[in-house]
Amino acid sequence: MERIQKADNMSRLKEVFQSIFQKSDPFGNPFQESLTEKVLIFPTNGYDLHENQFQALMNTIEQVGQGTFCVSESEGDSFNLSHDFHSDLAPQHWAAGSTMTYEDYQSIPLVVENALYSLQGQWGLQVSHEDHAVLAGDLLFIDTFKKAYPEWEEDQEKFLQFWKGVEKEFSTDVGWVDEFLKQF
Repeated sequence: MERIQKADNMSRLKEVFQSIFQKSDPFGNPFQESLTEKVLIFPTNGYDLHENQFQALMNTIEQVGQGTFCVSESEGDSFNLSHDFHSDLAPQHWAAGSTMTYEDYQSIPLVVENALYSLQGQWGLQVSHEDHAVLAGDLLFIDTFKKAYPEWEEDQEKFLQFWKGVEKEFSTDVGWVDEFLKQF
């Protein structure tokens, strides 16, 4: 695992990010149209995946031969080249591989919404501040992930029940939820 701090690497990383994500919005459909297969992961462990979710992703990356991937803070303009990427206060970007351990993953100081994504542009995942993540890729990638993480089938229903509870308890507008779930 290595932190990416050079401006020329950041420019390339931004290109890769934009080839996967049309926006940083894990409450909508953040993916480019080329990534048609999607799965909702709920709940997450705050800004991190739970260990079983992370291991399923690493196993999937390994099985489909994706190898190296990136972890980026995605909230705000995290690719702005005017940042001093050597500063601890700058948005952070990390290069990692499918052999990354869960402990290494948790050691990344992720305190805002973030994304894990393929350097080849084949898959991407965004983690929200509301304890869910959205994952997209091609059919092989998502089918492989679903086999490694069978809980995905229950996650969508748990997500819906959670937001119905929030609406009832706090009178929160959850009109966005039905539209959001249509992508899955």
